[in-house]
Order: sequence, then C-alpha cells, then structure tokens
Amino acid sequence: MRRLAVVVAVLLVVSMGAAAAAVVHHGELRRGYLKDGLLTVLVIGSDVGPPLRPGDPLRGRADAIHLVAVDTRALRATIVDFPRDAFVGGRKINGHLASGGPSRLEAAVERDTGIAVDFWVLATFRSLENLVAGIGGLDVVVDTPMRDPFSGSDFAAGPQRLDGPQALSFVRDRKSVPGGDFGRTRNQGSALRFAHAQIRRSHRSLPELVRLAGLFARNTATNIPPAELLPLALLAADIPAANVRQVPLGGTAVMRRGASTVLLAPGAAFADIRQGRVGP
Repeated sequence: MRRLAVVVAVLLVVSMGAAAAAVVHHGELRRGYLKDGLLTVLVIGSDVGPPLRPGDPLRGRADAIHLVAVDTRALRATIVDFPRDAFVGGRKINGHLASGGPSRLEAAVERDTGIAVDFWVLATFRSLENLVAGIGGLDVVVDTPMRDPFSGSDFAAGPQRLDGPQALSFVRDRKSVPGGDFGRTRNQGSALRFAHAQIRRSHRSLPELVRLAGLFARNTATNIPPAELLPLALLAADIPAANVRQVPLGGTAVMRRGASTVLLAPGAAFADIRQGRVGP
C-alpha cells in the first residue's frame, strides 16, 4: 500500500506536510527544518504494489515525483512537478527508486536541484484510492475532456467530484491529455492542490485532522516521524489555498541510450526555492 497516491499522498502532503510553521495556538514545534523556515517533502508514486502489481513499492519505478516546498513562516507552498522521464542524476528520474529506493531518488533530486529534502512520502495505486475515499472523494476541475481506456478516465471538462478509482484514472491518464506525460504530471500536481483546498474547506477540525493523520500513516511509506504527523497536519491546515503555487517542469525530449528522456528546463523554479521564494 503505497504509490501514485503520490498524488494524494501529496495531496495530503501539501496538507500534512505542508506547513510546519509557527502557529502558537496549535502548539510550539522545535524541528530542524524550522531553523531556516523551509520544509521540503518529496512525494513519490510507485508503479508497484499489491493487489494490482505485486512487489515491493519501495523498489518500483517512480511514475509520480513532486517536490513540495513550504515557507513555514509565511505559510506559502510551491509544488514542483517532475516528468517521470526527466534526466536527473545520470538517468531517467523514475529509475532511481527501483535501483536504490526512496533515499536514492531523494539524493538524486538534491544533487540536481541543490535543494535539501527533509522528508519523503511514497504511495501506491491502492493508497491513492484509499486516501481519496478517506476525504469523501476529490473535487477537481477537468481542463479538457479525458477519455482513455488504458487508465480508465472518462470525464467531461469542468468541475466534478471523483471517487477513489476515478481519481486514480485522472492522475494516470497520459493518452488523452494535452502534452502526454507532461499533462499527466501536471494533473497529478493539480490533484494535490485540489486535495489541499478540499481539506481546508471540509476537514479542518481537530478530530478530522487526527483521523486524516491516521489515514495517511496507514496508506503511505514515509520517513516523517509518526509523532510529527498530527502537528504538521494542524499547521498545514493554516495554509490558504491561494498561497499554494504549482510549477510543472517543462523540457526537451531527446533519445539517450535508446530511451526517450527529458532534458529539464526548470527556469527559476529551483533557484526560487533555494533562495526562500516559495508560493505565488
């Protein structure tokens, strides 16, 4: 149980990891990442995990990779969306998970971006379905009609609420969305934003955040200490949805060693985070 829920796992990470900041009435935190006021979480979606794809999710391919950076003082966040074919650390970024687990993928992202990563979170297909069910469905806005037999997507354009399996098809579709894999990666990041906004609207009470912290713990693999999940959830609930910025990375597709890869063109995305410019 852990995978491309990346998307909700992040979804919840923008929400649960997204704001380790100074909100006194939520309690005082003395964590290391509060020293510089910047919290960073790498959200990973593995393509392996029972029951759909048996195996160890920690050694699958990373089909979803998102870096969430949070200014814990100003309560602002940036979600950076990495295409799975991005050339990072001498190979396709999604292969680092299979060859060395989350820590190797984290190290490759750190070297390539110059950004220190505090935590990682990993989810599976089933995780995503469970997380979405746990928040009562996911309210999204579909930009263009999506109809892809491979992923199972079948959505008209416009706002709608998706159940768990529908949310999974929304973040997996790369056949019918503009830009192919770039469009899929963008939809994954959008799902994180939609989830964060929904949790702020409907799940901000203490009992609800306690329940969501447990839901998150049961459905992801992460190196976030269990004792920090609830404090982070409480603090994350204070980040206004308007303070979350999404940055889908573009690039140029080239052939390397017989495989299609993407040479990233990150613009100022990484430099902004390194210099503390987070959020809109």
